[in-house]
Amino acid sequence: MIVGLYITILAFAIKEGSRKIPVPKIELASMDFTVHNITQTRLSAKWDLSIRIPNNLPGQYICLQGELQASFLYKNATLATSSPQKYYNLKRNNPQLLKVSAVVSEEDVGGLIGKDIMEDIKEKKEVQFGSRFSLTDCREKTTGIMSYACDEVTLRFEPGLEMKATVFGDHPKCINF
Repeated sequence: MIVGLYITILAFAIKEGSRKIPVPKIELASMDFTVHNITQTRLSAKWDLSIRIPNNLPGQYICLQGELQASFLYKNATLATSSPQKYYNLKRNNPQLLKVSAVVSEEDVGGLIGKDIMEDIKEKKEVQFGSRFSLTDCREKTTGIMSYACDEVTLRFEPGLEMKATVFGDHPKCINF
């Protein structure tokens, strides 16, 4: 009886120990959207994104020096992707902020997307964007890139201005995929 219990506990411990440890979630600290010009077919704008890196990510998962690249989406259509931006000197076991920006200039956004964004801005005074980003992964036996997808975020335009919007409501969580 005791031997059977011991074997059961040992088997459970081995099974639990072999499970993958989930990669920590990341939170968007802020996102700003600045419209320079928008029509039904063209968009000139800038996105600024601050990503809150939890203390258990630097050194254990992502490199202390590496690259960050982000994409911004509207209704699952990618509107802008930043160039890879280097980050340096992250501190091990320390929460930190990383910032990334992307700009589109007179980008052809297609009639429906441009029209929908314009309606969101003019009628609702807010717009929702999704985001994805990647960081340099330093773990062995990986692709070298950790990719994250974030919940959509609602950006509300400042009263009287239809050019700059900031996060409204909860800060979205981002999960590794």
